[in-house]
Amino acid sequence: MRCRMCGFETGNETELCEECAGKASQAKDMSRRKFLGWGAVTVGGLIGVGYLGSALRMLYPTNVGNGSSAPLQNIGPVAAFPVGHYILKTYTGEGFEDGVWVMNQGSNQFIALDFHCTHLQCPVQWFQSLEKFLCPCHGSQYNKLGQHIAGPAPRGLFHHAVAVKNGQVMLGGQTS
Repeated sequence: MRCRMCGFETGNETELCEECAGKASQAKDMSRRKFLGWGAVTVGGLIGVGYLGSALRMLYPTNVGNGSSAPLQNIGPVAAFPVGHYILKTYTGEGFEDGVWVMNQGSNQFIALDFHCTHLQCPVQWFQSLEKFLCPCHGSQYNKLGQHIAGPAPRGLFHHAVAVKNGQVMLGGQTS
């Protein structure tokens, strides 16, 4: 019988000679190895792209932009905010409930700071005695205006829009 690959006489009842049979089995093994190798590279690449995206998001957080499209929401009367003290309020302007530190600076002037650390989004706490915001996760510190003063955070706290209308404090989305 003749080999169906090379055409030489096989010398037995098989369709392939010994040399072609060896090449055929090697070709199957190599293609499986290549497939698994490329599969591993592809999966590793996809995981790497995911981690790279997360890292870039932490280094360059998205800014909602000046004049955020989030609506102003009533968070209480001016009298509920003692001058010089931060009060933690909830805000649902971007589709989810979030925390915002709000302080009455007097003369109907307010400052509102996002309560997420700009490093890894941990909730910051206001310490009146220190006049600082402190992040419990990695030690970032912010002054009373939300400016970064220590720790791994890349910038200060994000500010929210604040307005006073008819004696009510109105809170909006992030502005910086």
